[in-house]
Amino acid sequence: MTAVFEKYKSRKIKFSELLNINDWSVKLYSITNKDDFHSFEILENIKEALPVWLSDVEHSRLTIYRKSFLIVHEAREGVWVLLNWWTGGEMIQTEVFLIEYDKPDFIKKSPYTKGSLLCVWELEVFAHERMSWIKHVLKKSEAPKFDDYLKDVLKND
Repeated sequence: MTAVFEKYKSRKIKFSELLNINDWSVKLYSITNKDDFHSFEILENIKEALPVWLSDVEHSRLTIYRKSFLIVHEAREGVWVLLNWWTGGEMIQTEVFLIEYDKPDFIKKSPYTKGSLLCVWELEVFAHERMSWIKHVLKKSEAPKFDDYLKDVLKND
């Protein structure tokens, strides 16, 4: 298989809002390969699905903290959705979904693998969230500052 590389160009990454859903706090980020994010109908469909997705996470065998971040990424194939939550102290678990532009109501699991695929633009959000978790939770393990973690968002304007 021959690798196909897209010439790297930075993409607009934006923290949108902090969602509170059923005792969960979700930092919402958007990434777009366009000048501005346009998939607002898809975003609303994602927000409607979030309570069910988060309810499924509750069945985890590892400890969960109800702190997560969601990446909604407009890309070539459609809108990638990465739901990421902190678990087991210092780990992130991720579920990946894809919504095709011509089927905005149909959210499907990642078609590529049972595991998670992350791209270089999404990793920028992961890098920030990693450092924020270390700073506000792991370095303060006796009394984690979850509120400070939730306020610490990637600013990439």
